[in-house]
Amino acid sequence: AAPPPPSGRPTHTKPGSPEDDWSNVHAVAELSSFAASNGALRDSLRQIVPDRVHEAIGLDGDAWIDEVMGPNSRLASAEDEVCADYRNMMLYRAELFKQNKGTNRVEARLRTIAREPTLNFLSRKAVIPKYGFPVDVVELDTRPTDGSPTGVLLQRDLSQAIAEYAPGGKVVANKLEWESCGIKKVPAKEWPVRKYRYDDARSFRQWDEGDSSAPQDALVYLSPIFGFVTPLFTKPKEPRRRSQRLYTTRPFFRGFEQPDPETQDFRGVSVTRALPGTLIILCEGRNRKGFFICQSCGTHMTQPKAAHKSPSNTSCSGSLRRFSLGHELITDVVRLQFPSLTDEWDTYSVAYAVLLGAAETLDVPDTDLNVTVAGGSDPGSSAIVLYDNVPGGAGLVAQLEQERVFEEMLGHAHKRVRGACRCDTSCYGCLRSYRNQFAHPHLDRRRALKVLYTRV
Repeated sequence: AAPPPPSGRPTHTKPGSPEDDWSNVHAVAELSSFAASNGALRDSLRQIVPDRVHEAIGLDGDAWIDEVMGPNSRLASAEDEVCADYRNMMLYRAELFKQNKGTNRVEARLRTIAREPTLNFLSRKAVIPKYGFPVDVVELDTRPTDGSPTGVLLQRDLSQAIAEYAPGGKVVANKLEWESCGIKKVPAKEWPVRKYRYDDARSFRQWDEGDSSAPQDALVYLSPIFGFVTPLFTKPKEPRRRSQRLYTTRPFFRGFEQPDPETQDFRGVSVTRALPGTLIILCEGRNRKGFFICQSCGTHMTQPKAAHKSPSNTSCSGSLRRFSLGHELITDVVRLQFPSLTDEWDTYSVAYAVLLGAAETLDVPDTDLNVTVAGGSDPGSSAIVLYDNVPGGAGLVAQLEQERVFEEMLGHAHKRVRGACRCDTSCYGCLRSYRNQFAHPHLDRRRALKVLYTRV
């Protein structure tokens, strides 16, 4: 049988039902209108949510509606993405139809998109919680079809995804090896792009892409907020060996969300109170050379090619541009400034001792926290920026505002570097981890010990 004409009713509609228009969806707009006109709904929410946070989440008026279902909400983004997926498949079906080729796989993909249960879709897109309360979660879209035995959900926090799904990176799931071929595009929406520059972590600066004040040698990072994709209709292979992570990420501190943070002095260390701050998490590829990304189709690669295929396996003549991959994380931050620290790498040595000491003091995995280095309050000085490694914060680093907790943390940090591992400079028994590979040649537990010894 000949495939249905591209302009016909989508395959998932039932006979006699209205034709679905995936170019003019308005589910989010209708939900927003319903919420705005339903005072009983707001009253119910006000009864459920404690009074002290009504103002913060917008329940004193209708601001909460914009947060949950406004044009920039995660729900609206999910709607845009799924409609874009469907429309792209319709265009691909039209192209195959013109070429008199079979469209069975495309039809199956259209049915898969259209018939996905609502709750599954909302949890997959992190609109509603699944196992926890995921925020800033993206997906490596494997684009399964009906009856596919290889369909998997490969979701990652964006700060992790930019390393795992970067060009050449592979992940193993369901006994198969999956590899990203590009960054997902959504029509009429653009990836956030920023320019940045740093000589060391203390001098990190960022500009909007159109800012004329950005230096000529500024690098550029792209935030893949719509996720990543695998090649369309390409069957994954069985892994031959354990997958290797090719890239790591590095955090940089952009600044506090409010000026003039309050500080206090503990054992001669200046400690700010926990405040929301912005971290820029970057995956810069090999030797900070970034990746080449097609601005038309989203295909990514480590080296530029004269011609390339789009993620839909069609020829693309779009232009390639060099980008790093980045993510902006707003979370709770505590800044520590030791008066004797000026060298960047000495500061990193103390920073990772402090990170591990804090994790032990708070009795949490060290992956729940992270640390970086920033400029201090005085010219040439350095500061340690310790933060909750979760969007919005988890109340962990805020506990260091208590002098007793801070002193216990210093004790554990000192114990970490005083030499039980017997290494000359640093090792995985004291300061090193997978996350801080960029600093391995420079970490020195003896320098950290010299700073911490006078504080315990």
